[in-house]
Order: sequence, then structure tokens, then C-alpha cells
Amino acid sequence: MRRLIPSLMIMLLLASEALSAATLLGYEQRVVLAAEQIKRIKKDPAYSDDGIASIKELLPESEQIRIEGRVVTVDNSWLHSLLNSYKASRDAGQRLAYLDEAESRLRALDRQLLQPQNNSQNATAAGDPHEKIREILSRSTFQPKTESPIAAFIKKMWDRVMDFLKQILDAFMRLLASLFGASSGGNWFAIAVIVAALVAALIGVLRITRNRRLSGKRAAKRTVLGEEIEAGMTARELAESAIEAARRGDFRRAMRGLYIALLYEMAERDLVELDESATNHEYLARVSRFSALTAPMRYLTERFDYFWYGMFPSSEQDYTAYLARYKEAVEQVERLGREPVRA
Repeated sequence: MRRLIPSLMIMLLLASEALSAATLLGYEQRVVLAAEQIKRIKKDPAYSDDGIASIKELLPESEQIRIEGRVVTVDNSWLHSLLNSYKASRDAGQRLAYLDEAESRLRALDRQLLQPQNNSQNATAAGDPHEKIREILSRSTFQPKTESPIAAFIKKMWDRVMDFLKQILDAFMRLLASLFGASSGGNWFAIAVIVAALVAALIGVLRITRNRRLSGKRAAKRTVLGEEIEAGMTARELAESAIEAARRGDFRRAMRGLYIALLYEMAERDLVELDESATNHEYLARVSRFSALTAPMRYLTERFDYFWYGMFPSSEQDYTAYLARYKEAVEQVERLGREPVRA
């Protein structure tokens, strides 16, 4: 019964809009339901097939939304592309990253769709909200990502390497079968020796790999919120880079840089652990145990969502307010952290 309730809600919502172009409110409700379906898939991977089918029914690749007599064509193919990549990937971390990205972008889209409705009474002062919706849905954030030639080449070469290794393994197994097909005590002993040697070699490779990874952990590049950070970068250097971006007038990039610098600051002081697949809201949840950090971190996270994922233009005033809350958060991190406060 618990599995049927979401499906029935989806069917009723779709049926209510089946005879005409969808309403803006109906589209916004389906965006929320799709985000909830992704959240459920993350908790219960066995539900992924049913969940993805429901999401694709909720948000078809292309549809039309009617807004006070005018029709807006919506392209949801970016979401289908992420879901297809999720199903095709075999790496658990990458699959989670696809779901995180899809959920974050759906949540950001929902907030943007609600804003014109909440501010509709100020339409004459702020411009036509329906035209704003057209602009929101046409942004590159909600368009399908195209695979770069380099990424396609790497993927192709990886597939070839894996096929080659599989052929070698098959040939090795056939060789063993031909050598020890008529098994005897001596033959089984030989097989056991070969298997033991292979296991020992594998253990040796794993140990070497682990030691190299541990020794080079701090020197390796890090990926935070989808952005690759050069090896050896510190929180102070990331903050300085963000401030330099603000001097060039790129306030949106500057705010993203300050947010990542804060994450690095917390990681350097052992308050959080950087995770390649973690989202900004997951980092917010991880620092919620520090009451002094909750308010500034929530502000920084929500503003980060609004300007970066929402693709809204930002001003120097927006950046100045963001910088002030960033400094407030850093002061709390320094007080909570285990390392001495830097001069």
C-alpha cells in the first residue's frame, strides 16, 4: 500500500492535466514529486527502476505549460539525460553523484518557479513573472549536458581496456581447463599454487596502491561540489582567489569560491570531511551539530543555491553581504576547530 500511494498521486496529477497544456502550478508540483522520487531512490536503490519510470512520466522530455493564455515549451531532457547516465553507470559513487545533481537542480528549479508566483503582486514593478519563467526554463542549467570529445574518448578507451582484460581472463581460464581438465591430486595442488600466487600478487598491488594513496592524499587534486581544486590549495588561497574574482566583477563565481573555501576551512580543522559526491545541503546537515555555525552556514548555502544553481545575476551588494556572513562563519570555525587560530 505504501508503494501504491505515490503512484496514485502521480496518476491523479497527470490525469488532471492530460486534456490540455499543463498549468504552472501543476508543473511545479510535479517537479517537487520528481525530487522526492529521487530522494527515495537514494534511500532504496531497489526502487530505482520504478522510481525512474515515475519521474519520466511526471516530467516528459518536452511538454507545454499554459500561463494565463500563453504557452511555454519546457525542455526536461536534461533530467532524462542524468537518469539515463545513472542507469548506465556501474560505479556507486558516480551513480549517487548523478542523483544528487538531479535532485539539487530540481529543488533549485522549484524555488525559482515559486518565486514569480509569490511575487506576482509586484509584477508591474519587477517585470512580467511569466516572462521570467520563460527565461528560467531556457537556462543552460536545465538543458541536457553534452559529452565532451575528451570524455567520450576516455570512455571509449576504458571500454576497450576492459574488453581486453576480459579476453585475457577468458583465455587464462581456458588454459587452466586444458591443462587441468582431467583433475587429479597433483593437478589440484598446481591450481591451488597458481591461485595463491595470484591472490598474493593482488594483495601486494592493493597495499602499494593504498600506501601511495595515503602518502599523496594531501597532494592530490580534490573535487568539491563538482569543481576540481588544484593540489595543495588551502582555504586561505581559495578565499583569496574568490576575492580576486569579485574584483573582476564576477560576483557569482566569487560567492561559489567563498563557499568552497569555507568547506576547506572546516575540513582543515576536522569539522567536516570533504566528499566528492556530497551536495551543499549535505554539508549543511553535517555541520548542524555546531549550533553557532548553523545560521551563517544556512544563509551561505541558500544564497549559493540561488545564485549558482539558480543562475540568477548577482551584484556587488549581494557579494558584500555574502562575504560578511562568510567571515562570520570562519570566525566560528576557528573557535570550534582543533588547530590554532591563524593570525
